[in-house]
Amino acid sequence: MQNKKGQMIIWVIVAIAIVVTIVILFFFKIKPSFLPQQISSPEAFIQKCAGYNVLEAVDKMMPQGGFVNPENYKVYQNTKIEYLCQNLGNYLSCINQHPALLNEEKEEIKNYISPKIEKCFNDLRDELGKKGENIVYGKMNLDVFLAPRRIIVEIERETTISKSGEINRFNNYKTEIESPLYELANVANEIASNEAKYCYFEYVGYMILYPEFDIRKFTMSDSTKIYTIEDKESGKKFNTAIRGCAIPAGI
Repeated sequence: MQNKKGQMIIWVIVAIAIVVTIVILFFFKIKPSFLPQQISSPEAFIQKCAGYNVLEAVDKMMPQGGFVNPENYKVYQNTKIEYLCQNLGNYLSCINQHPALLNEEKEEIKNYISPKIEKCFNDLRDELGKKGENIVYGKMNLDVFLAPRRIIVEIERETTISKSGEINRFNNYKTEIESPLYELANVANEIASNEAKYCYFEYVGYMILYPEFDIRKFTMSDSTKIYTIEDKESGKKFNTAIRGCAIPAGI
């Protein structure tokens, strides 16, 4: 009887631990970090690590108007959303604040992932060092490109791996990550362009022409419009804030 009670207590403790873990993951949305596991090849390791960090950057950027740390923003549903087109005054149309949005997003990703990819290389060196392999790195050159439905990361870094007299050299690491960032940013630019010209964007008609997107608009008390653009295929959403042609309160 005592053994059965002891086993029952253990199972109860395990069940409670599982429930607590699920609750923590659900409410705090903890994501697993990229950890070095079995390394099939140095290229595959760096590509996987780079891809993970790009997706992390994009997941931060899209809800916030395309920026990791928005500076000129409106808070909506506890999210800081960068103004893409804005006029602080009344009656006048908005002025595009980010006419080169795609280039800015490219730099946002590059700046975010650069130190993290440096850590990827350090992790690779540590893991191979445990196997008695020695790694020597050259200077890293990193570039990011936004393309239809994908993000391309190109890394050039002289890498020399030696063990027991055998030497292997690598130089180029390239990876492509599926993402609708390019398409969503272009729709946001279209919204900003129309708002700047006409103080209005016909999003219902746009969805008829381009059914791959779902667009929603919410107008706040200060006349700021929050547009939420969803890519139906991936379910990813991009927010942007617009303020122009504002009507003063009480009129």
